[in-house]
Amino acid sequence: MIFIPELLFNLTTMHNLIIDTPLGEINFFVFGVTPGVQVQLDQVPLSPRLPAGMSLENCLGILLQINCREPVEDLIFECRLRGHKYDSCSYEGGQHLFAMSWENAQTQLMIGTEDEESLNARLPEEQKYQFCPLGHDEKGISLTLPDLEKGSRCSFHFIVAWQDFPAADSGACWYAVDVRHADLWKAFNHS
Repeated sequence: MIFIPELLFNLTTMHNLIIDTPLGEINFFVFGVTPGVQVQLDQVPLSPRLPAGMSLENCLGILLQINCREPVEDLIFECRLRGHKYDSCSYEGGQHLFAMSWENAQTQLMIGTEDEESLNARLPEEQKYQFCPLGHDEKGISLTLPDLEKGSRCSFHFIVAWQDFPAADSGACWYAVDVRHADLWKAFNHS
């Protein structure tokens, strides 16, 4: 048997987008993309509505758009904080929000997305989740996408916000990452 590495290829690929933050780079990526699936990852600056007196250093929306020319299963949309410039991390979810927070003495960084309930409220019946598709650890968040049929078009997001201390004590990052998907689309279409 002759082994020819050039003839071996992987039918799935990974698409990614990297942003820089005070706590290190965040890598957003999609695993399991096949040739029959178009994937687009974009970032858009956001100016979220915050309660009076709150402010942010920065807020970005990361939008994943998918167009299926063939059925696809097992896509994973994930974000990972690279490096270890933080002292602590914690889960910060709430009603309709799935979020993680990282802090050091200078900065709070938060990443959030829709929780299972919010996802199911906007997804078509055949894409609704029967299980919790979200996971987290000290480095990031992962979202297992629903099985998608040929012709499916859908989108998902992460929101990233950060602020310096002492302003970070105000909770502005939590409000900033709690963005409805429709509002992110409006910002994306106006950018």
